[in-house]
Amino acid sequence: MKTTKFSLILAGLALTTGLVVSSCQKKTTTTTPPPATNNSTTSATDNNMAQQHSQDMTNFGSQGMDNGTLSTYKLANGSTGESILSGVSGSVSVTVVGSKKITVTFASFVGYDGHTRNGTIFYDWTNSINNATWYRDSGLILNITTPLNDYTVDNYTVQVNSKQVKNIGRINGQLTWTDNSNITVKKPATAGSGTIQWQGNWSMALLNTSAYSYTTFDGTTNTYSYPGVFNGYGGTLVNCIDWNHAIVGILGAFSGTASDGSTYTGNISAGSPLIANFNCTPYGSKYLYVSGTLNFTPTGQATRTINYGTGICDLTYVVSIGSYSVTITI
Repeated sequence: MKTTKFSLILAGLALTTGLVVSSCQKKTTTTTPPPATNNSTTSATDNNMAQQHSQDMTNFGSQGMDNGTLSTYKLANGSTGESILSGVSGSVSVTVVGSKKITVTFASFVGYDGHTRNGTIFYDWTNSINNATWYRDSGLILNITTPLNDYTVDNYTVQVNSKQVKNIGRINGQLTWTDNSNITVKKPATAGSGTIQWQGNWSMALLNTSAYSYTTFDGTTNTYSYPGVFNGYGGTLVNCIDWNHAIVGILGAFSGTASDGSTYTGNISAGSPLIANFNCTPYGSKYLYVSGTLNFTPTGQATRTINYGTGICDLTYVVSIGSYSVTITI
């Protein structure tokens, strides 16, 4: 295995709606090495961490409000098996505290993702319009908050300064949400301390809102012809989004301050949205980006352009800095 400082940068650049990059079993094909100033990994890894926490909180809420539990969130292999939140130890509960409010509470909870969670996340969609009740309903306005210094993941304190998810209806026939988030992550002393500030403004479209076909990681072609939009989380519920078979397109921009004080900006190319295919599950609950282009720019350094391919579940992506490029296969 060839591991370079630059390849370590890339391990932190995944947007965690889907891609999980392994630090092992990695193959690289490179051109001319990049300048030494491109070797810092802090802003990339901090950005990845903050985005993951933000997206996880959205995912917890979307299933909790529609399903009443988190029992099927991120099922292994996209169908049946161990749920990431069915847990190894500890507990997680979803409590209805109002007609359009829930509280998700973790107590020393170790999920199958290997992370330990404690604390509380509040979800409130009482200000929704058009009588929106569910995550799938146009007009949903979901506000997500955390108590001060309460919610932790592996002893990292995750504080929501503001986070609002809106269902803006069907755009070109596809269910679409916006997610505007501002969060703070405080590192524990064991991780070097420091504070991460992160802001993201996303647009997320369910590309297979209607009937669709998809190709799995092993090359098998499957066709789904659901009557309408939804299936029930792989279970008996109806009219719930079947996230285990979702294909999601993501556009937007982000920025932040890393724990070492460095700053950065980034965006997803408007003509090349990131596509997360939840049917690509070669490693349990780790979902993949299969196409799209992400730009990541640490202040004072050259932009890194990450190209995730043309739609194939191949675990390969290409990163470029000017004339330098590296192809990474997980």
